[in-house]
Amino acid sequence: MRVLIVDLLCNTPFYDSALVRALVEAGADAQLASPKFYVEPDYLSSCPIAGWITDLTVHLSEPRKLRLASRAVELSLNFGRLLSHVASGRYDVVHVEWIPLEDRRTIFMRLLDRACAHGGAALVFTAHNVLPHDKADADRVTLRRNLEHADFIVALSEHVAESLRQTIGVKTDVTVIPHGALHTELQLQPRESALSAVGLQEGPVVLFAGIVRPYKGIDILTEAWPHIRGTFPSATLVVAGRALGDEAAAQLQRLSLEPGVRVVNEYVPLKTMIDYHIASDVVVFPYRAISQSGALATALGLGRPVVITPTDGFVEQAAGISSVVISEAIDGPAFAKATIAALERRETLDRLAADERRALAQSSKGWPAVARATLRAYERAIAATQDSRTRARKD
Repeated sequence: MRVLIVDLLCNTPFYDSALVRALVEAGADAQLASPKFYVEPDYLSSCPIAGWITDLTVHLSEPRKLRLASRAVELSLNFGRLLSHVASGRYDVVHVEWIPLEDRRTIFMRLLDRACAHGGAALVFTAHNVLPHDKADADRVTLRRNLEHADFIVALSEHVAESLRQTIGVKTDVTVIPHGALHTELQLQPRESALSAVGLQEGPVVLFAGIVRPYKGIDILTEAWPHIRGTFPSATLVVAGRALGDEAAAQLQRLSLEPGVRVVNEYVPLKTMIDYHIASDVVVFPYRAISQSGALATALGLGRPVVITPTDGFVEQAAGISSVVISEAIDGPAFAKATIAALERRETLDRLAADERRALAQSSKGWPAVARATLRAYERAIAATQDSRTRARKD
């Protein structure tokens, strides 16, 4: 089976590369249509990349205005080449991870749908989120029209699948394939070495990792932290990730004034981010809402205990995992209580998390199982597409 995974904006390189590699290991002829990850140009080097992809942004990433301009040109060039190669019949499945312009335009999916019809490929889309985060006024009609161009939709949780049907009104067939646990294949260095690598001392270390956005609850963490440090006076909170937007930056600035807080407000390279995880006693997710989380898949895949809020997406993603502590409510006092409870049990939770890391790799959330489920979804998409086109010709 000839499969093309499409992420022309390189939004999720860690997920994309893990999926492509797993599909190849499962026997598919799979490639990734994505430019290089400009902040880590070598990251995708072990992943089979479509030979026609043009890379501009990796060479023109600074200043930001130049990066945005180069990305627009890069996207236009790669989109034109994508349409040409898909229409030529090179692929059996074209699997889109992210739709450029999301709720603003349908041109990407409309033209790609036509190219797939011409080349005989099934068009599959992964719904990483139900709606764009931090965007209450998202155009749901445009989102639905985009999704209706797909022959088949993959959701990463039942929560997302149901929300697609109820919130967006999607009628297209949706199947649930869980987000694979990330980085389970890596050999991790000892905690002492990781602490030294990131300049931290022994003592309770609480980690918030990833891009900082308002929906991720930095304000909740700011309210919770004094209670946590009141119980553990030597505790350190590390926030490792760049703030996006003025609101997130302001939240992060307020948190940085609290004692015992280290803020790394920039992109953190993967190797360093892994060291921060290894050095941590618990990774926290004070999110107000989530569809599902690649950051949670990273923490679990690296064998770390976590504290999450009781959002539907999180609760489903963490189901059956004993090293996960769930806050009773989405507010500062409740989140502080849950984090304190996790830190009090940190040695026990650490052992559980390490055991569960190994188990996850062999579970339905391991990439071999994800690849098998994805290939079955492709077979259904191809059969449905062929049946639909046969009926259309008869009509």
